[in-house]
Parts: sequence; C-alpha cells; structure tokens
Amino acid sequence: MNVDRPLPQAREAELALLCATLIAPAQVLPKVPDIAPADFYNPLAGDWWQIILALHKEGAAVDVATISARLPENNADDLRALLSEVVTAQAGLPAAAGDYAAAIRVAKQRRDLIQLAHWLTEGAFDKDVDVAHIERETIRRLTAIPSTHPVAPVLEFLPPSELRDYRPPEGIVLVGDCHIVRGNVFVIGGPPGVGKSRGAVGLGVAGATGANWFGLKVHGRFRSMIVQNENGRFRLQREFADLDCPALEDFLRVCPPPPLGLAFDRAEFQAALAAAIADFRPDVIVVDPWNAVARDEKAKDYLETFNAIRAVIPTGDNAPALGIVAHTRKPKGDERATGRGLLNLLAGSYVLGSVPRSVFVMQAASDDPTDNRVVWTCCKNNDGELGERSAWERRNGLFAPVADFDWTEFDRPANDRPTVTEADIVEVFQHGKRSVRKAEAVDELKERTGAGKSACYNALKLDGRFAKHLAESEGLLTWTP
Repeated sequence: MNVDRPLPQAREAELALLCATLIAPAQVLPKVPDIAPADFYNPLAGDWWQIILALHKEGAAVDVATISARLPENNADDLRALLSEVVTAQAGLPAAAGDYAAAIRVAKQRRDLIQLAHWLTEGAFDKDVDVAHIERETIRRLTAIPSTHPVAPVLEFLPPSELRDYRPPEGIVLVGDCHIVRGNVFVIGGPPGVGKSRGAVGLGVAGATGANWFGLKVHGRFRSMIVQNENGRFRLQREFADLDCPALEDFLRVCPPPPLGLAFDRAEFQAALAAAIADFRPDVIVVDPWNAVARDEKAKDYLETFNAIRAVIPTGDNAPALGIVAHTRKPKGDERATGRGLLNLLAGSYVLGSVPRSVFVMQAASDDPTDNRVVWTCCKNNDGELGERSAWERRNGLFAPVADFDWTEFDRPANDRPTVTEADIVEVFQHGKRSVRKAEAVDELKERTGAGKSACYNALKLDGRFAKHLAESEGLLTWTP
C-alpha cells in the first residue's frame, strides 16, 4: 500500500506488553485475551507473541529460555535481538498490560481503516468494478474491523460485598427518580396523534437546556439523538421554527425518514447509524416509532427487534439510554386505564412492558379533537418512584402545564358520567332563537347538566348525534328545531 506518511503504530506499547508478559505471564495474559500476533505492527513482535501464546496454551513456562528454544531458524537472530532489547529495556509493568493492549488495538484499527480507505479509493477509480460490489464489500470489511471498545464479559457473578460497594458512574441518572438512566430502556407510549414524537423532542430540548421534562427534574445537560420515521422535513421545519435552535445545536440531532426506513436488520443501516452515534456521542437515543421497526406484534419478533437495535447502540452503565416511542391499543368499550394499568394498553405489551425499566403513557384529555390537553403518566419505574401524573397542553412550543385540570371528570367511567340531552341543548339555544359561540355554549351546558367539558364539546359537534339541528356561521352556533 502506497502512503506518503508512516502508518499508525504503538511501538513502545508493543515492547512494553512483551516485557510485562516476561515479568508476570500469569498476571498479564488473562488481561489481554483478544490480542493476536497480527495486531502487532512489528512482525517480529508478532512472531514472538505467537510463541508466547503457544507456550501458554501448552501450560509451559513463559520465560526467556523457553521462548529462545522455540525461535524459528529463518529469523532467529532478529528475534533474539528484539528479545534482548525488551529484556534490557525492562519498560513494561504487568499492572498496565490492559493499557498497552488498548494502544496496540487502536493502532491496528487505524491501520485497518487506512487499508480499507485505500482499497475503496482504488475501487472507486476503477471503472470496471461494479459500484454495488464496492458498497457491499466496504460495509462487510468495515464491520469486520474489531471494535476498540472493551468487551463486557458474557457472564459475571459478584459477591455481596462488591454489590454493596459499587459506585455508579457520575451522571448515570439523566431524568427524574431514575426515570431515564444511561444504559437503560424507557418507553413513551400513546395513541396516534397524541403528541409522542413531540414529547421525544421535548426530552431533547430538556437535555439541552436543563429544563424539567413533563415535571421531572433533569439532572444535567445531555445530548439526544432521535432516529425517526414519522415526520418529514416539512413537519420538522414547522416544529423547530418555534424552538430556540441555537441553544439546541450542540445537543440534539433528528433524522428525517431514512430511505430504507428504520432498517435495523440491514448492515448498511446499522453501519450508518453506528457511525453517526460514534460521531455525535449521544446520551439518549430515541427510536420513533416502534412499529416501524417491529412489524409483527409477536413476542419473538419484538425480542429480535430489541436485539437488532442493541447490536448498534453501545451498552453498559455509560451507554446511552434507549427510548422507544410506541403506540397503545384502543381501549375497549368504556375502559379507562390509569396508573400501572396503562401498561396493558401497550401494543405487544408482554415485551414492551417487561424489557424497559420505565414506561410513560400519554392520553388525550378528552375525545374532543380540538382539545390539545394530554395526560402524562409514568406507569412503570423499576428503580424509583412513579411520581404524580400530570396534565399538559400541547403547543407549537412543546407543552405547557395545565393548572386547573378536572381529574374527577377524567377518571369518571363513561357509563357513570352525566349526559347531555337534546332538551338541555334546546334550552341553551332558547329553542332556536339564540346564536351562541361554542365555548359559551359548552360552559352553559356544563353548568346545566354537570357533565364534563369533553361531553359538552362532543354534544355540540357538527357531525355528532345532534348534527341535523346544529349549524355554524361566523363563529356562532345555531339550533334549528
């Protein structure tokens, strides 16, 4: 490969790791199980490491004498010279073996990336090479380059004393009483059109500004990335036109609907998202909506979808929190779920309700389509208190709290609520002799019947049960007997 500058290498770390292994092989080798001979820039160091691994596998002593006895004849003198340099330098500390290995891996990864870039450049210039082949092969080679991130153990058991003395990383709790925590999954659920996507944007705004999110305390500024397939650039432009974008610039990223959709099962989508995550380093990643990723409500498909997402997103205590925006099913009949019962409304609730550590559900405050109020409830929080439910008004500038919300009316079962009769409406309109603004008519119906605001609004719908008697002109409602 022709390059105009030296390739990345970690010469001192390579020599230090070999030296540390000679000093304490039993202490060093278990710390660096993933270092291979090919990871060394110096081929002689790689040959030497190959001998060390072979001796260790056989259970033989790893020292100068046993290594010297295994030197191949074709380059024995060069290997002895390197061995002498390492022994003389005494530059490696067994306790720092993990740091040496990390430096070696990073240098090897950089060389691999340079080699891939060189191959890609040559292929792009060659008109005889199919472009589709270049794309597929680039993705394959890129994903084949080992990550330099530490690999978590497959299974680990800790004694009670270690569990007691564990100190979580600073800033692990992002929002509320462990409502949103790094490395954990949370869900924002609700029916279509209630404002879930706007609630996710609100979380990004809260992370950028430090403002509360639906009344929950934000413990520090954090970055958010929203991977969404719901709203195009036009809708996003209208939403962000009312926000303080300069204040959000370094803290929030939102993707327009991707051409492939939310294709977590495709290598090219995974590679593109992984690169974006590595570049932006978000603290929260929101996937919106869930049904664009999991196209089948079977538990198996849901679990496979979670695994596909986790394959791209970093894991661990310092990893981003993963948010899922999900639809809720339509309640049956007069059903009014509240509190923890809202979990049962999640589509595919067996998985969506069990995997996340916390679940929030948004409900429309009423059936009136002109009513922009929503009810916000945390119906699951495994690591803290649920907190009080709250009411909010959906606005272009996200959400504003509703101070005088009628919780009694909201909680009242539909079959136990006062009804609005035709006689009640006739009295309000004085048997057709009076024209009234809708808001005024609603207030009078509420006072006359004791029904809630939603019921009164519904009774005055132009396409509702009294439609043949109602008409509207210049903002006034009229009643025709």
